[in-house]
Amino acid sequence: MSLRTEKISRSIQRDIAPLLSRFCQRILPGQLVTVIEVKATADLGLAKVYVSILNSKDKQKSLNTIESKNKQIRQELAQVIGKRIRKIPELNFYLDETMDHAERINSLLDKL
Repeated sequence: MSLRTEKISRSIQRDIAPLLSRFCQRILPGQLVTVIEVKATADLGLAKVYVSILNSKDKQKSLNTIESKNKQIRQELAQVIGKRIRKIPELNFYLDETMDHAERINSLLDKL
């Protein structure tokens, strides 16, 4: 990944995190959505947004709810970063599984 792509990925992450948090308070009440990482493609046509969802019985269903509002989230992001980035990338949301993996490893270690 080039330095430019990394900078833009970090910029998108910094700007989308509070936006997504506020947005998800309305569409997923009681759940905490955190942006873990953003990876933009070299052509900036796509940004993969990795999120962690807490207090959710069905994380995949919550992710689908976020994805269903993708267009609105992208429009709000464009209002924030539109002056700095000409091309607003398409957003794809993915569940970040690192916390789940860490919990599984800790529980396995506790059993030893």
